Amino acid sequence: MIRIAIPIFRHRVSPVLDTCTRLLIIDYEGQAEVNRREVAFDMYSPSERMEIVKKLNPDAVICCGISDVFDRMLQAAGIRLVCGIAGDVQQVAEAFLCNRLDAPCFRMPGFKPGV
Repeated sequence: MIRIAIPIFRHRVSPVLDTCTRLLIIDYEGQAEVNRREVAFDMYSPSERMEIVKKLNPDAVICCGISDVFDRMLQAAGIRLVCGIAGDVQQVAEAFLCNRLDAPCFRMPGFKPGV
């Protein structure tokens, strides 16, 4: 099973993980989606958000932007981060499964990896 977490705003990847109000969790068996749920995130501090993410135990967190602090917390927890990703949540999730998130259509405008 693969579990991904994506901060969402409406049907798109939320601009910043740290300030998102909802986190979408999708579980896959192979290429088939087996579970999807949303977690309310708006009432929690950054450390509480991190604890929630750790308990959810995703294989990867996919987001547009993230603060250095939250990035370091994810790294310390051993959670894979895929950053700089924009677009429709369903298309992003499908691209992740097919290892196609490097396509230009999913890159947040102006995002430069490693900068």
